[in-house]
Amino acid sequence: MRSNKHAMTIIKRSSRKSHAGVHTGSWKVAFADFMLALMALFLVLWIVGTVTQEERQEIVAQLNGTSLFDGSSVFDGRDSKPIVHDSGAGSMLVATTQTPDGAEHTDEMAEDLERNDSTAMNEADEAGKGSSTEPLESVLFRSDKELQQLSVMISNIISAYNAQDNLKLEKVPQGLRILIQDDKDRMMFPRGSAVMTPYFEKLLSELAPVFNRLDNQIMITGHTDAAKYRDSAVYNNWNLSGDRALTARRALERGGVEGDRVIQVNAMGSRMLLDTEDPLAARNRRIEIMVLTHSATQSLYEFYGLQGANVVKPIVERIQ
Repeated sequence: MRSNKHAMTIIKRSSRKSHAGVHTGSWKVAFADFMLALMALFLVLWIVGTVTQEERQEIVAQLNGTSLFDGSSVFDGRDSKPIVHDSGAGSMLVATTQTPDGAEHTDEMAEDLERNDSTAMNEADEAGKGSSTEPLESVLFRSDKELQQLSVMISNIISAYNAQDNLKLEKVPQGLRILIQDDKDRMMFPRGSAVMTPYFEKLLSELAPVFNRLDNQIMITGHTDAAKYRDSAVYNNWNLSGDRALTARRALERGGVEGDRVIQVNAMGSRMLLDTEDPLAARNRRIEIMVLTHSATQSLYEFYGLQGANVVKPIVERIQ
């Protein structure tokens, strides 16, 4: 038997490349970027699913570089020209749109308003003195024309905001009544609250420059539905309607309306329901803004006394 004493031992070594440089943290950065993009995608999908159609339109308008609050989109007459149908006193003014031929209509309307502004104060002074240098029919016609122009501008805002169900115009003998009310999709105030929602806050701020074009006085009235409070002795619909009317006044003042333009703020509670068959209907919860004619303003001055001059003396003093 052969001896293995002098046998040669062969050791085979395989060459292996080092993988120490491969296992770095760069893949973590890429994965984090991917997860961040995925989270942003789901966030966008969630926002799109929760916002309303009107809010989407506002977002698109802002991304396109246009805004409903810069003034040009509402009063320049380039987008739409409203047609106001008036079938008589107390009738609803319905706004429709047609393709505009240009901005001449709006420019002429603005010029007429500026001319009317210069004579409106003189008219009010003459009415306060109990005399007038022109026929009463002429004064009433000019005042009616001013309110008609005002209704055209407000109709533009209604179309721009798609607020046909929330903002309505009604021509009455005392002036132009603007009804701002709830519907099934939008609420001006949360239930039992006097804090105005952002949509109606923006809507009132858009109306403020329109009111400043005329010197007519404004009356604001708050209304509620017939829902009852548990403890009506502490807080009730009278308080709520008054607080909401004051909130509307502050919103108009923040939009630029001068404080002395508001002649009266009223609280009606649930005494004047629009829908008497359903006392809890959304349209019963509303704010009414009345743009008074000069004659209606003068009637208020005579009723309450212009700066105390025409106040009726108490009957007790007469007896004494």
